[in-house]
Amino acid sequence: MTQWNVLTALAALITLATPILVDRGDYTIHAEKLGTGTPMVILPGGPGFSGKAVWAIAFGTRSNITSYLFDQLGTGKSHPKIPNQDPTNLISLNKTIEDIESIRKSEKHDKWIVCGQSWGAIVALVYAARYPDRVHHLILTSIPGIGYDATILGTNLNRAIPEPLSKQLVEIELDATLSPAEKVSAQLQLITPYYFFSHQSGDYYLSLAPAELFEPKVFISLQKHILNSADYYDDLTKLPKTKFPVTLIQGHQDPTGAAMPYLLKEQFLPRAKVNMINQAGHFPWIENSDAFFTAFYADLGIKPPAFVTEYEDEDVMQKENDARTKNGWPFNYIPPAVNSKN
Repeated sequence: MTQWNVLTALAALITLATPILVDRGDYTIHAEKLGTGTPMVILPGGPGFSGKAVWAIAFGTRSNITSYLFDQLGTGKSHPKIPNQDPTNLISLNKTIEDIESIRKSEKHDKWIVCGQSWGAIVALVYAARYPDRVHHLILTSIPGIGYDATILGTNLNRAIPEPLSKQLVEIELDATLSPAEKVSAQLQLITPYYFFSHQSGDYYLSLAPAELFEPKVFISLQKHILNSADYYDDLTKLPKTKFPVTLIQGHQDPTGAAMPYLLKEQFLPRAKVNMINQAGHFPWIENSDAFFTAFYADLGIKPPAFVTEYEDEDVMQKENDARTKNGWPFNYIPPAVNSKN
């Protein structure tokens, strides 16, 4: 076997995911293990998105980081043990923190990188406050406003969303034939493209997302924590005394507010290093991948992969792009409509 064939085979093996299942009594928690190297747990947003929502972060770091894509209870493959049981009564922020810790223990890691996106950034902050000795490095992106009751997000989205779409959102809310979960799902489908720097790009990436990427019941169960930080604010006050390094990455055009990482740094994480990504909204690792991963690795102490450091090398970039296409970037999913065109 030639050196090139060996490398190709190794790359293929690296991209294969391994399921991690942890028994939590009434339910089982699932995480998708991807890559090789320093361990990292990635906590997706929502609440209600499965680990597949941030799969592209794991794939982009696969050459030197072992990622655990966390499925919060009720999402992905994390479910109650009793078939068809509604997980709503089992879901809580406190249980989520312990579920994450159970994965670390199961995999026998002393410390790991903790990466949180959007709602996952809140979860990551609380986990880091409660288990600071288990955090190698804290990386947060798409940081929401803590204690701002989502008013900034609402204002920015109201400015971006065209009037006809706003009317549709109101009609959905007033539709008595729809359940709360159906309303959330339908509204999210309409507004998600406007979380992107370009809503046209948002439409495209939304078309590539698997149907089971989001679970509205989980969102409904935990949305109170987005609107009110009272249940975890005391945890946040412990963060200034922690020692682990912190990297904050935010899109300049993120509707949650470009100032949010600076406010978080000022209040709770004075040592944090803030990285702003231009031409990026709420999903900078998708919208401006090169800039995102450059910022991601900047202070991590791990050598970045070739596509970050050798971005001017056409062969390197082509190989990375080919790998992304083959593996269904950015959600590890290729819709049937796309398959039929190939």
